[in-house]
Amino acid sequence: MIKKLSNSIRAKGTLMAIGILFFSCFVSFALMTTLFFLVFHDDLSVREAHAVFGSLMFVTLILCVALGGSLLYFAIRRISDPIIRISNAAKEVAKGDFSMKLDYKSNDEIGILVQNFNLMTTELGNMEYLRKDFISSVSHELKTPIASIQGFAEMLRDKDLSDETIQVYTKIIIDETKRLSHLSSNMLRLSKLDHQFIPECTKPFSLDEQIRRTLVLLEEKWSGKNLELDIDLDEIIFMGDEALIQQIWLNLIENAIKFSFESGTIYIQAKIISNMVVAEIKDQGKGISKLDQGRIFEKFFQADRSHSEEGSGLGLAIVKKIVEIYAGEIEYNSEIGQGTTFVVKLPLRNQ
Repeated sequence: MIKKLSNSIRAKGTLMAIGILFFSCFVSFALMTTLFFLVFHDDLSVREAHAVFGSLMFVTLILCVALGGSLLYFAIRRISDPIIRISNAAKEVAKGDFSMKLDYKSNDEIGILVQNFNLMTTELGNMEYLRKDFISSVSHELKTPIASIQGFAEMLRDKDLSDETIQVYTKIIIDETKRLSHLSSNMLRLSKLDHQFIPECTKPFSLDEQIRRTLVLLEEKWSGKNLELDIDLDEIIFMGDEALIQQIWLNLIENAIKFSFESGTIYIQAKIISNMVVAEIKDQGKGISKLDQGRIFEKFFQADRSHSEEGSGLGLAIVKKIVEIYAGEIEYNSEIGQGTTFVVKLPLRNQ
């Protein structure tokens, strides 16, 4: 009960007001009573004593109001100071200064308000950084596809082009616009993961069923290369953001399909080992050279440039960031001509 009261500014304010009222009245009454008995009780008649005592009670009341009012003023000032600081800081945030932070530690409503204010400014600052980072990355990475679209669009103005050539140029423009869309969405997703800390949706879900749904989504791609799937999945209930976790399997399985040889096999396994989800995705594809292995998680890095039109070089960077958010690990092993294996380890959380 006491702890609950200490976490409420209203309860603390009420108790403080009662305490100040009691203290000021007690001090004033004790002071006047002591003064009366020390100075007047031997020299006055009963009637005079009553008159003096009544006057002293009036003075006591005035003193009680003055003392209580002064103490209440300082008490209310102590409570209102952080509110004034929040108000002034909010004005600075409104001007665009998202670096504002308030130092006030308490478990009451004002303490919670300060915590939420600091969280808000952190998020606003991250969103501003996200916007600037996104614009900078867009201006740098989108030059090639935009130039390609512009060039082939200008070529289409040539009236002497054959129907076959027009179809080829049109297909290139369509492919480049798809690449632009995919690139921009991945850049925005990665920037958001880098600079946003508030979880969006955390709930328990079936991780093994999620991997199966991911394979269904990618069926056209793996069946188009005549790939076989070797799947071994335990029943796993995982606590997390379902859409975010699915990005791990989408990127890793899509990479395995992309770099697999025709009619190969992709091995997908997920087990619970020592309170950890251990998922392994292995292909029998081209593999990654030793020179490139140290850079595969870098933004926009693509080891195999022959597949640059199929991706943006952001997939593995996104996977690594999501795994880090969940305090997990990602390991890999690759040999040229023998394929690549990725192992994702995610700690199980309380349901």
